[in-house]
Amino acid sequence: MSHLYLLGVATLTLTSAGFAGSDTNADLQARLEAAETRINELSVATNNNWLNDTRSDEIRSLVHDVLADADTRASLQGSGSTAGYNGGFTVGSADGNWSLTMNGLLQTSWSNVDVDVSPGVVADTDGWGFNNPNSWMNFSGTIAGDYSYDVRYNWDTSTTEWANGSFDLGDGWGMTMGTFKVATNREDMIDDQNQLNLLNQVTGTLIAGARAYTVGNGIQLGYSGDDMRFWASLTNFRPAAAPFSPGPVVNDSQNNVNLRLEYMVEGTWSQFDQFTSANGSASGTLVGISYNTVSANSVAGAGNDTDGDNTLTVDAQLQFGGSNLYVSYTDFSDDDGAVGATGDFDETQIMYGMYLDDEWEVYARWIDRDTNTGDNVLSIGLNNYWAGQNARWTTEITWDDTVLNNDTTIISSQLQFYF
Repeated sequence: MSHLYLLGVATLTLTSAGFAGSDTNADLQARLEAAETRINELSVATNNNWLNDTRSDEIRSLVHDVLADADTRASLQGSGSTAGYNGGFTVGSADGNWSLTMNGLLQTSWSNVDVDVSPGVVADTDGWGFNNPNSWMNFSGTIAGDYSYDVRYNWDTSTTEWANGSFDLGDGWGMTMGTFKVATNREDMIDDQNQLNLLNQVTGTLIAGARAYTVGNGIQLGYSGDDMRFWASLTNFRPAAAPFSPGPVVNDSQNNVNLRLEYMVEGTWSQFDQFTSANGSASGTLVGISYNTVSANSVAGAGNDTDGDNTLTVDAQLQFGGSNLYVSYTDFSDDDGAVGATGDFDETQIMYGMYLDDEWEVYARWIDRDTNTGDNVLSIGLNNYWAGQNARWTTEITWDDTVLNNDTTIISSQLQFYF
């Protein structure tokens, strides 16, 4: 409309100019040029306003869609709940009072076993095969802010390894009841995925599969401070036939009492959750002492009285930011004077690992027990960390000379995935 108006004004101006005479032509020409310039300016402004209106409509539509999506997500989460990965896949309430953390471990390996015995005893045996040393899921978290739970299910054995509940007593103290790992030594307390080597070699008994650690059914009092930790547990006694199984036992007052004290000379508690110490990581030193005593009657078929059997372990875990060292000494005393596998013994273990670069680590492990009829157990291995402990490949060779007249060699290679 503004264009037509201006055009009409310009036309009338020219018409009037025609009656004024030729002496006014110059003035009319100047006015005409000014009118055309103004028309062009108004045309450009109109086009720009049209573009601005279109962009505004598009922006309003985009903001509306974003707000609608945010409302949908908030309704799905419910009261601002959180979800993500933090040491495991975690979901929980915004205030942290309710949470669930899920972890899983898959270890699959190939092993070749060669038993070379002295001539005239028995025939040599060789064999290889595949197995899954560990396949489990772990569920842990908090309940109403003041309570926590920890449950692990083993897919290989179709059993619950442990299930316990805990609550805070204040000032660093806490109580746990149910089935749980007993704090017998530092190695047992470190979880499967964070071990340095493949297998837990127990002198005299080579365990070619999952690690063996003590799981007790009972109650445990714990304390954690800035540089000191302490555990005291009372659990059901477990016969020698199933020392690591959390299955039911007869409640006939037979029990194990276990005490452990740890002192952190240097470092943080979390760094000692694994043996390895990667290049550039912090140095640390942790020393501990454990004591276990059994109060139980004679076990059928065991041939001796287990009442009063005592185990004392002293160990040290050291990390140097590129290498690590673990040393332990165990003294077992049997009050009935039995000898051999069930009698008194002293055992020494030394394990050392060193990084070759940021992804490759070489390690060695040596165990010696004074009651062995043979010599000792020696393992040498290589870890390749694809993504830390979450994705790792390990290859290891072990020489076990602890059995009289037997030399056993095991070569194993294992893939580990952990989340």
